[in-house]
Amino acid sequence: MPDLLAGFRSLPPYGIAGVVVLLLYAAQSELRFGRRARAIFAGPQDRGSTIAVSLSAVVPLLGFALALKVRSASSLTLQRSWLGQGGAIPGMPAVAWAGVGIGALGILVRLWAVLALRERYTRTLQVGDDHAIERGGPYRLVRHPGYLGSLLCLNGLALASGNAPVLVASVVTTLAAYAYRIRVEDAMLVSRFGEAYELYRREVRALVPFL
Repeated sequence: MPDLLAGFRSLPPYGIAGVVVLLLYAAQSELRFGRRARAIFAGPQDRGSTIAVSLSAVVPLLGFALALKVRSASSLTLQRSWLGQGGAIPGMPAVAWAGVGIGALGILVRLWAVLALRERYTRTLQVGDDHAIERGGPYRLVRHPGYLGSLLCLNGLALASGNAPVLVASVVTTLAAYAYRIRVEDAMLVSRFGEAYELYRREVRALVPFL
């Protein structure tokens, strides 16, 4: 434990802030209302999308941790590797602080979505007979604010790593995973709500308001 605390204190200020954002994201991801929302069983409607988004999150989180570890190492060999100076993003540490801010914003957006849906915000894709289309709160702006929050947080942390390969890998993998998740979820909701959800899709964008 003392070694862990010493390693934490040795991080640059933006690195410490990034770790705090990472821990808050992990804690907030476990915030669920009701047994059904917390269930980890994925039915056929999920089509592997929960696994896809979970695996995609490993890329920015692991990349952030490794980049910080390498950056704080004293070895010149490590510093010149693709995880060190060789892959550094120009404009540090301002860029890293921007990433921390984006990550914090993502947590707030995701929390807003969870509080709007409450027990309907499930871990895996499922829709109950008592569910209805939500068009209040963040859902009046985008159809998937929870996913928008996750994308902001994960890629904000990747930016906070200060490492270009980590950022590129994070953006590619998370966007691909969440694009698949959105396609699967929209298909499920169209099947459940029919024209009502089709109208919602035409009127409200998936992730970026007014785009």
